[in-house]
Parts: sequence; structure tokens; C-alpha cells
Amino acid sequence: GFDRAISAMDTLDDTDSGARLPGDAAMGDDGQPENFDLQQLRRMWQNEKYAPEVLPFAERAVLNVSEMIEFATDGLDEDRSAADADPNDPSFVMRCADLERVKYVLRDYLRIRLWKITQWPQHYLESSNVVLLSDAERTFLKEYWHQKRRFFESRLLSVLPPAKKSLDDQIDLLDMVRRPNLEKYVYVRCNEPINVDVPVNMDVPTQGPSSQGSTQRRDFEKGKMFLVRYDAVRTYLVDREHAGVANDYPKIDLV
Repeated sequence: GFDRAISAMDTLDDTDSGARLPGDAAMGDDGQPENFDLQQLRRMWQNEKYAPEVLPFAERAVLNVSEMIEFATDGLDEDRSAADADPNDPSFVMRCADLERVKYVLRDYLRIRLWKITQWPQHYLESSNVVLLSDAERTFLKEYWHQKRRFFESRLLSVLPPAKKSLDDQIDLLDMVRRPNLEKYVYVRCNEPINVDVPVNMDVPTQGPSSQGSTQRRDFEKGKMFLVRYDAVRTYLVDREHAGVANDYPKIDLV
């Protein structure tokens, strides 16, 4: 019932931030299995926080945690309105604190995604990138860019020649569309053994065109942490073929 829903929320105290398989649920202090959706939301929140781009939307975890928050909130409201309710009861205070922490993780996860979307709106309107967004995010993005484009047109574009009014021209390597920096370096922890093509001497001048963009294949064991360019490990966070067990368990986490 309600007490179990609240106890399931108590996953954010776990100092071991390592990922777990769905079948390997951790046990809470009360002996109850910790809720997998909360574990998954926390991991997706952490990955979203450190990734330079928007990652696939964790729809199942968000929906399930939202329902859990609504159920727990109703239960706390009932306890608060009871005639003999004690607002200083330790159990009640702890349950309220657990609920607020879960609500913070959910809000911050969605806020980070919206911040990235508004930073690079044209990029995420492209068909290859819009699939990463939720339905609500797509609706928000279309309205946001529509209003922003109207602002540009009313302030500047309306007085420019027709050839200069475009906002998405691309000439050779010059692109007007702002995009996230996928060459950013990130810290990665392996949840499963992986193989990564690591760029060689990317920061060192090369001796000839044959060595430009060369890579070296490296194996990383489960549990290992390393620093690498994001584009070298991007496939393990974005492509569904690497999502792992039940398509909701990425092989790596950003830390």
C-alpha cells in the first residue's frame, strides 16, 4: 500500500551509484526491494546531466514515477488532514522528505532536457533528432521555435534581402544551425564489457592526411571508469541496439 510506495522511493540514499540489472533489485533498509523505475530515473537523470546532447526520453520511468508521486502525495495529504495528525512525527517527516527528493530528481531531469532543447532548437527539429524527444517536448519545441522565428522576422529578417533571410543555410563546412558539441570529454563507467574506438592523437598535430581521424580499438571491463570523447561512446547511450537488458539498461553511465 502507501507505506510500501513511500519506502520504494527511498533509493536516493544509496551511496553505491553503480547500475543494477532489473533482476538484481537492491534491498532497502526495511528489507523491501527498491523500485526499479526510481533507480532507472536516477541513472537517466545523471546521464542527461553529463551528456552534451539530449538522450532518448525515459518514458516508462517518468510515467511510473509520476504516478507514484501522485499516489504518495494523496496519502500524505490524508495523513496531514487527520484529526490526530502530528506534523512533527518522525515517520511523517521522513516520508515527506523522501517524496520531495524524488520530485526534485524528476523536475531536474525534465528541466535539463528543456534547457538543451532551447539551446539548439533547429537541431532537434530535424527528423533524425526529434525522435529523442517526448510528445510534450516536441510540442513545446515547435511552439518555442515558431515564436523565436517570428521574433527574428519582426526585428531583423523582414528588412533583409530574400537570399539573406534563411536561418538554416549550410555551405560546405559552414552551418548556420547551432549544434551540441559531441567532441566533449566525459567520464564513463562501464556496466558491461564494451569495445570503444578511441580517437588517436586528436589533440596533437598529425604528420600527414593518412593519420587524420585515426582510431584505436580498446576494450573496457565492467566496472571500469575512463575519460573519453563523448562521440566515441555515444552509440551506447543513444542507439537502441546497445540499450541492454529489456531495452532500458544502457551499457555505460556518465559520471
